[in-house]
Amino acid sequence: MAFTCKFVIVLAAIFMGLIAYVSGDARIINNVCRKTTVASYCHKCFGMYRRSSHEDVKALGRTSIDCASQQSLNTMELEGKFVVNVTNYAVKNAYVDCSLKLYFGDHKITTALQSWQNARYADAGNQMLAALQAVRDCRAALQKFNPSPALVVELTTLQGFCQAADGVLKQIK
Repeated sequence: MAFTCKFVIVLAAIFMGLIAYVSGDARIINNVCRKTTVASYCHKCFGMYRRSSHEDVKALGRTSIDCASQQSLNTMELEGKFVVNVTNYAVKNAYVDCSLKLYFGDHKITTALQSWQNARYADAGNQMLAALQAVRDCRAALQKFNPSPALVVELTTLQGFCQAADGVLKQIK
């Protein structure tokens, strides 16, 4: 009986410690995301990566870049399908122009990761802003041609992740 009681107390202490640990990580994520201009995309990003629940602000910066990078690849893949299937010359040119802008933006995301790896966090944030502008320019080029709602969602999500990453990176001291 004494052994069972001690066992229950030890388990309770471990469980309470885990709750405190997880709550602490949730507080870090909530605090970081609240300070960005797009908290919903920040939370969406960190919800996609389980590792984020155990990261500090610096590591969350890396994770936020990873979100933008993955979304960039998804967006370029979908946009590329439209380039191939469009027959109207003006529309095709707009999609090709958008493709070039997305590739430029993707390169900026890659450069942001390199800057993060070299502890140049402000530069990483600036690279994410350049990527964000490339996505905005792509959307503007396609807007008059009524792009697919699916592509608009992908572009919007990419914009959100780029903006969130910039916000997270700006918080790294």
